[in-house]
Amino acid sequence: MIAEFEKKGRMVWFSHLDLQSTMQRALRRAELPVRFSQGFNPHVELAFATALSVGAESLCELMDVELAEEVAPADFLMRLNACLPEGLQVRRARLAQEGEPALAARLAEAEYAVCVPGRDLRAAAADFLAAPAVVVEKRSKKGVKPVDIRPLVHALRCAFDGADSRLEMILEQTNAQSLKAELLLETLCAGARCACARTALYARGAFGRRVELFEAAK
Repeated sequence: MIAEFEKKGRMVWFSHLDLQSTMQRALRRAELPVRFSQGFNPHVELAFATALSVGAESLCELMDVELAEEVAPADFLMRLNACLPEGLQVRRARLAQEGEPALAARLAEAEYAVCVPGRDLRAAAADFLAAPAVVVEKRSKKGVKPVDIRPLVHALRCAFDGADSRLEMILEQTNAQSLKAELLLETLCAGARCACARTALYARGAFGRRVELFEAAK
């Protein structure tokens, strides 16, 4: 079963590991026919499309739950939502297709909406888009290294209402290479307070067309 869920409120402070354990407990409480791993410490066979930074909201997180028998998507959604804590809610669900690639393997881009209070970032956004390269220090498990993040920003729009800037951005999000919204925001407005929400996850369809990851294999 492929399920899309939102992560809001106090749940934004849950780490990815906290989210995994919370979802596993909810799936068991819902008495859904989930598959379990083999071994001394069996756990629910559950995979997420990607992790979300602590503190960020999301309307579009995706997970793939392996079921031992078929369940109607509407029934899955109703039973799981009844067992989820406030701040987590499944928005829609569909049956996974036979041989469908893993969500993480299909993921290509992530879209974010960001509010930056008290800052006009229109010029900073325009300068970023005009730059042939923007090299920053990117931290990973292998350490810190300089990375040109300009090719990883596929869209960047900024509106200013006289008080706050509102940014919409689409960033590279693949197994091979990805860009966190926080790193781009630090480049545009170092030290500024931001309210960040992930609004869409995309796969790359035919002819490079952008397709919602939830819909990609239907």
